Amino acid sequence: MSTLKDSRMHPSPVCFQEAKPNYAGPEPRDPSGQGKKPISNEPIFKSIPIGVLILIGCMVIVHIGLQLAGPNVTLRTIESLGVIPNEIAIDLDKGDRSDVMLRLIGHQFLHGGTLHLVMNMAMLLQAGPIAEDGLHRNRYGVFAFLLFFLLCGIGGGLAFIWLNPGSIYPTIGASGAISGVFAGFLWSAITKARPNQAMFKPVVTSGLFFLIINVGLAALARGLDIAAIAWESHLGGFVSGFIVYPIFLSVIKHRPKF
Repeated sequence: MSTLKDSRMHPSPVCFQEAKPNYAGPEPRDPSGQGKKPISNEPIFKSIPIGVLILIGCMVIVHIGLQLAGPNVTLRTIESLGVIPNEIAIDLDKGDRSDVMLRLIGHQFLHGGTLHLVMNMAMLLQAGPIAEDGLHRNRYGVFAFLLFFLLCGIGGGLAFIWLNPGSIYPTIGASGAISGVFAGFLWSAITKARPNQAMFKPVVTSGLFFLIINVGLAALARGLDIAAIAWESHLGGFVSGFIVYPIFLSVIKHRPKF
């Protein structure tokens, strides 16, 4: 998630450094019974689920389209869809809630540059498959994951507005939503653990490491004017995902599997 203090001077703001999940899943077993452990792959190398593919496809298409349209169209799009606290306050005063929702959803599919997009996609590819798989209890699993993603992004946008009242600078990017997906990744890791497998320590360690990198260091980088990083969106997205994911699990658990 990036903030653009001056879009004309900083067309490609530096995006946050992703934290690698520290999930130690069940050890693979050798079906031959000879005691050898087969080579296991990280989630990024496994088959990519439909929900993750849809999100990546949408973001890539939007990014390429804006690149082809030119900088003027890109800037106008950021002004129209970026989360700008001052503009949102004006819209709320006018009762224009539809424009507010458009910004809270639309900003998730805009990025400040190719590097910003690539880093977000790398994180989504790493955490997304396991987070999405945890919601696949029936045919609504893909829809549930997409809705979860958008809600986390909205939570990240609201956190940015709350902590930056009156700001005239926009924030764009899927980092807030992907921070929520990482929280979902941690929840899914817990649900997929073996009965006797200790998951508290690795999950807490991964969560803290993620927050230190994407909130603490991101805030420091912006404070030192090294990079315009919307750490508030990372924090808001992660908290939203941590709260919303178990709610989704509970709802899906009580729906029929078909």
